[in-house]
Amino acid sequence: MADKNIPSPNIFHLPFTPNTRILTENTLNQYSEIRKPKRGYFPIKIRKISFSNELLIIGVILDKEPEEMVYLKVTTSELLVSCSVDTHENYLSRYAYFSLTQLMYYYAEYNFEDYYWPGFFDQETGGSKYLMIHKSKDNLHVSSKVRYKGLYKPGKQLPVVSAKRAELRKAVHSIQEQPPRETHLVLGFCLADNNNERFRTNHYPFLIPYIGILNKAKTEVRSFTTYVLNEMQLSEIDLSDEQQNLVEICFNMKKIALVANPGYKEDAHKLAEKRKQNQNNFNQLFDFWQKALPLLSGRLYTHYSYTYGMRNVKGKPRRSYMTPCAFNNETPEICFLWKDMGDYYKLELRLMLQGRIHPLQYYFNTAFFAMLSYSPRKYVLLNSVNDSQLISYFQQSQFQLLVLKKHYEGDFKDFVDQLRMMYRFINK
Repeated sequence: MADKNIPSPNIFHLPFTPNTRILTENTLNQYSEIRKPKRGYFPIKIRKISFSNELLIIGVILDKEPEEMVYLKVTTSELLVSCSVDTHENYLSRYAYFSLTQLMYYYAEYNFEDYYWPGFFDQETGGSKYLMIHKSKDNLHVSSKVRYKGLYKPGKQLPVVSAKRAELRKAVHSIQEQPPRETHLVLGFCLADNNNERFRTNHYPFLIPYIGILNKAKTEVRSFTTYVLNEMQLSEIDLSDEQQNLVEICFNMKKIALVANPGYKEDAHKLAEKRKQNQNNFNQLFDFWQKALPLLSGRLYTHYSYTYGMRNVKGKPRRSYMTPCAFNNETPEICFLWKDMGDYYKLELRLMLQGRIHPLQYYFNTAFFAMLSYSPRKYVLLNSVNDSQLISYFQQSQFQLLVLKKHYEGDFKDFVDQLRMMYRFINK
């Protein structure tokens, strides 16, 4: 809370869940004995009034009482709270308590990350040249301006940079596949993708064979007959040795592609076990993709499908979901552009192929792969799991990170120094 706005004795401190800006109802109740009445209707109405100089002001009306003001400031590890009445360093007012419980109404917790912008405001004017603050009837939405996408906030988790440099994969031979001579029935391969955790049968990207029927010119798949889930479905197709090897890799991929999602109120030990197993499967899948690439690159009939969950990877593929794609056989190398922008630095991630630097498309995040902005359906298999995790992190902010110079020293500088040791940097 800005010192010039509210005296420090009037500030109550509530800790966040470690390494987040999340306040839970359980934590709140540990610091206050106030509770909502168990019987009867107790109306609570809140509205977010303004956000200036890092201070979020909320108006709260309890039942038929006059509206009071609650003042919140989000710091790295705790929420600072004050109120127009009662609150001080040892006591949280009922107005502050109920305004916070109302924020947690649906999920028994609230993430204050959207209101964590330390050092981004002009202390004299209270405004920020970096942020957009949209006011609706009872709400506020705060985000960085488009040109400042990827602003780094102190305390934000940065990806771990491996100290072990992975050897660059050599460019692989490209398959010279020919259309079948005596039939229009064809075996193709589909990149089955799904990276949305909302789907209960979420899975990592894997390769699955399909059987399709070609058009008259045999230049494209006219219709799709079925996904191939076992060898019995391939009895009518004469497979080459390369196709047989690729099919076996596909079957092995599918066995470990499903993500183990956390269960309702699952204990920490089981969650840790699931995270470990998911990471092991992720690493194994990456190895399978490396083995598949020499057998896949250059094939005529390859498609991409966003599956919306493993439960949909069966039977006849939906044609509208099957998009033609290709797999690049070149060696990708991550590099970074470093720019001094006056009051901040800009770090941009790029991909280097055959000595040329390419921007990446950021609309989709397909683990293990990068896609060039001008050729988004040509998939470039990355060089290592670490590269894949780095790509996924930067994709969230359109492959750029910005850091104010006053925030550079410390964690961010350490991160950049580690990147400089492992990847090529180009000063612009």
